[in-house]
Amino acid sequence: MAARKSSLRDLAAKSRKGLAAANPGPVAGRIAELDPGLVHAGGLADRLDVSQAEIATLAESLRNAGQKVPILVRPHPERPGEYEIVAGRRRLAACRLAGISVRAEIQDLDDTALVMGQAIENIAREDLTYIERAKLAARMVDEAGLDDKDIDTAFSCGKTDRSRYLKIGRGVPDDILSFVGKAPGIGRPRWEKLVAQMAADETALPRMREALAAANTEDGGVGDSDARFSRLYEAAFRSDASSKPTEAKPPAGHEIWVPSHDKPVGTIKRTGSPPISLRLRRMAPTTW
Repeated sequence: MAARKSSLRDLAAKSRKGLAAANPGPVAGRIAELDPGLVHAGGLADRLDVSQAEIATLAESLRNAGQKVPILVRPHPERPGEYEIVAGRRRLAACRLAGISVRAEIQDLDDTALVMGQAIENIAREDLTYIERAKLAARMVDEAGLDDKDIDTAFSCGKTDRSRYLKIGRGVPDDILSFVGKAPGIGRPRWEKLVAQMAADETALPRMREALAAANTEDGGVGDSDARFSRLYEAAFRSDASSKPTEAKPPAGHEIWVPSHDKPVGTIKRTGSPPISLRLRRMAPTTW
């Protein structure tokens, strides 16, 4: 915990905008009791789905035992006296549901430090699934404009893992990811194989989307997140014979017609050896 706080303070110290100075309210770097209604979304979406049942359970726990771990916020850049959340979205949602104030640590973070702080806090908790980490890494670079090397710092990883995170995070389309969800039981190897298959086979993604559409029309539901992944994974690797054009079989042979006969007099066809086979039929004599 101390190491994470130190990292966040370092980020705050490097911030250039001085948000807290322009935002009257509790002093940055302090723990404060805030109205949950004053805390708004901030940073990047780092979770694919959040169970409402989980939020309800957490809300009940907070009512009974109180909030032990504060959320992390920064002063809102456009709304004096209000805040943006950096980390702790589930705790914030639970406090709203419970109808209680939320304990928050306020840090003076600029936009870059906000995203970095969010990643550091959530990665340190070790409860993001692999695809959530990969998608967060891609968004940090592609949406927030951070440098690729910032991934190494936030995720405590090296160049190889960073490259994998970015490739997989960028390689899974948003509609596929929205359907699958966080897939807690699916690790890097299967996500990596799926992305490679989509890159190698241009028909894989259309098959996955067909499976997605079919699953959404079923009355019995589509299973849990891991089951939804498996369904699309199988579709991506399925060989769809019905979608391939059927090759016309070569004709058995060409009939030979003679103008003076009302029936073919023989058949000619190409074979392996000899190259041409000619077969004449015994015909009745023509009467003139």
